Amino acid sequence: MKKKIINIFGGGCAGFSFIRRSQEVKEATFKFYLGSDNNEKDHYWGFWRSKYSNDFDEICLKWNKWKIINYDNEKTFFSCQHPYCIINKNKWINFCKRKIKNSNVKIIKKKVEDKNSKFYVDEKPIEGDYFFDSRNVAFGKNILLQHFLGLTIETNDNKFDPSTVILMDFRCNQSRGLHFMYVIPFSKNKALIESTLFSKNVENRKFYLSAINSYLKNFFNIEFFKVLKEEKGIIPMHHINFFQENSVSIGARGGATKPSSGYTFIYIQKQISNIIYQLNYNLKINNFIHTKFSLFMDKIFIKALEKNPKIFPDLFYKMNSRLSGDEMALFMNGNQSFKTWLKIIYSLPKLLFLYAIWHCIKRN
Repeated sequence: MKKKIINIFGGGCAGFSFIRRSQEVKEATFKFYLGSDNNEKDHYWGFWRSKYSNDFDEICLKWNKWKIINYDNEKTFFSCQHPYCIINKNKWINFCKRKIKNSNVKIIKKKVEDKNSKFYVDEKPIEGDYFFDSRNVAFGKNILLQHFLGLTIETNDNKFDPSTVILMDFRCNQSRGLHFMYVIPFSKNKALIESTLFSKNVENRKFYLSAINSYLKNFFNIEFFKVLKEEKGIIPMHHINFFQENSVSIGARGGATKPSSGYTFIYIQKQISNIIYQLNYNLKINNFIHTKFSLFMDKIFIKALEKNPKIFPDLFYKMNSRLSGDEMALFMNGNQSFKTWLKIIYSLPKLLFLYAIWHCIKRN
């Protein structure tokens, strides 16, 4: 039987996530076009543990407890089966590289060009049976964005509770959009603190740093600390699925990002699992990962957020406080039950969301 030639473009999370499982694809050889060396700064990806993370569970950091906080309330969630996890980007890529040693993968550090729905490297056409594209793609202007800046810090005194992630703390400046602080406690004196906004305008670096400093001073009594790392990012809060003839987009380019939350990593693992199944059983390849209902609900949520962001610190708390830790984890991983959806929908302000539904239907 002739082996399938599979080309993968892009050396980010999706490309490496596919390549690490290359030996699961029957009768295939892979060409992995990294492009130029990836100089993007190291960072972390967050997700809740699921069956798609079982084989790399040992390289994740995990917390069974996480909190959501606003000025009036806080709730701690607990899950033994679905803890909150983070994974370091550089550790992930090195893990994937180890998986492809002595395998059927050829790594090519050259930039791919596309012209008239065909792909070229050094002006020569790339041959193959399948083309999977995970390269970056530009997103539109005047859209809602999730943007953040985070510092990994170390303090002289023990200030953090290493047992509990602070997933969202809304006790911060809400004048520029929906704003929350995200705290990953690595130990009692070391943590990642991120200032995250949902808005159409990315702020200058000074704004995020000021927010982090004020938050640490006001709620942890921390005025002096050592900065170990800095990370930042911008995620579009709308559905992107870039279609091109003769190739399949994967990762953020291929619709893996959840528009309402920005979570991408675990959805990429699910997307790659689906594609490997399709390849092995000679099925038509598709990259669909979110249901139409889920994407429609995200549209409604985002439109409501654009209309009235000031109510969302309380709304986020209200929506999630109805859920158990397991229900929230499954919801965020895209495995929510009908009962969970009902709890979420019941908590929403009816007039605002009726307006958002009408607007979304009108645009369609």
